[in-house]
Amino acid sequence: MQWQTAIEEFLKSLETDRKASLNTILAYKNDLGQFAEYLQHALPADAEWSSITYDHLSGYVDTLSNHGYTTSTIARKIAALKTLFHWLNQHGLAHDDPSLRLKSPRVEKRAPRLLTQEEVNRLFEAASASSQPRAARDRALLEVIYSTGMRVSEAIGLRLGDVSLEESEVRCTGRNTRVRKAPLLPRTAMALRDYLTAARPEMVGNIATDYVFLNPQGAKLTRQAVWLMTRQYAKAAGIDGEVTPHTLRHSRAAHMLDSGEDVRRVQEWLGHANLATTQMYQQRHEKPSPAPPIGQAEALAVISPQPEAG
Repeated sequence: MQWQTAIEEFLKSLETDRKASLNTILAYKNDLGQFAEYLQHALPADAEWSSITYDHLSGYVDTLSNHGYTTSTIARKIAALKTLFHWLNQHGLAHDDPSLRLKSPRVEKRAPRLLTQEEVNRLFEAASASSQPRAARDRALLEVIYSTGMRVSEAIGLRLGDVSLEESEVRCTGRNTRVRKAPLLPRTAMALRDYLTAARPEMVGNIATDYVFLNPQGAKLTRQAVWLMTRQYAKAAGIDGEVTPHTLRHSRAAHMLDSGEDVRRVQEWLGHANLATTQMYQQRHEKPSPAPPIGQAEALAVISPQPEAG
């Protein structure tokens, strides 16, 4: 089987058998496509997967290192190789698994970038500096991402039926199609209500769509657009360093734990599969200003909405 053909079959299995997200599939496609290019030069055209040895894999990893790839990138590509060869072995396309001997480089884990509560507020103010419908959308979107701790892909995938302003919560479909509910802070609910009642109708026009967050043409927002606008507002707010939508997710997790919220509730709201991921935010030496916990009192307060973050 040709290298690329087998890789395409593997990618299909990720989608059908493992229900992997599109972003995960694209990441595998990029990493394994690069490996396939290497094989075209390292082995004869009629070679099969069973002819690949540990030396071939080790040579590929050395090539990555010589081209200046970071240890974290190399570790990711090695993980992709291991997953591929496990699949090849299961499907009888490789009689041995040479990737078992591959060792990933040690990756230094950097503490995630966190914003203080004051910086979060400045970011929101920058987003709502104008009276344009887009400003109302951007404020509401950033507020929702922060308040719920959603990933950007989850936020742009929200549909109108996922939002309950009466219950002050949103329903979110996360990784592996896991569904969870995340509470909204009071001012988040107000920003979202303002956007839904005034700005969104101008954007959607006559287009039939139930996505919550739209671009001016009435289409669903893209991840790239949200990342770009977050950086722009952070710069306008005078916040130093790289600020992304995921920075808001990290910051919200830290703020909730700093305010005394139960770690397992935070895990549930953020959709972390592993509790250790959530506990990471409890192990920081420098703590930002605490944000108020999301409690029952705040949820009830949204019935009569007041300003909020997200």
